[in-house]
Amino acid sequence: MGFDQKGTPVFCVTQGGSGKWHVSEEGFEKPIATFDSRDDAEKYARDIAATKEGSQVRMPGEQGGDFQGQSQGDGQTRPGAGNRM
Repeated sequence: MGFDQKGTPVFCVTQGGSGKWHVSEEGFEKPIATFDSRDDAEKYARDIAATKEGSQVRMPGEQGGDFQGQSQGDGQTRPGAGNRM
């Protein structure tokens, strides 16, 4: 499992070269799932995070690949500080 520095699972949503959106666990090469829309990928990632206490979801920001917001496994988004994968 991909973990942050506190040992909690981290799920990332990224756009692949084909334009599809991938949900992956940080530290693993292959995506868990692939979606046509960012919204569907984000919902899936947040649903997974909600099943694992303390987990986080990282979404790419609009600029430079920074990640904005983190879910703490309770479906709530917290402001990010520009974390990178």
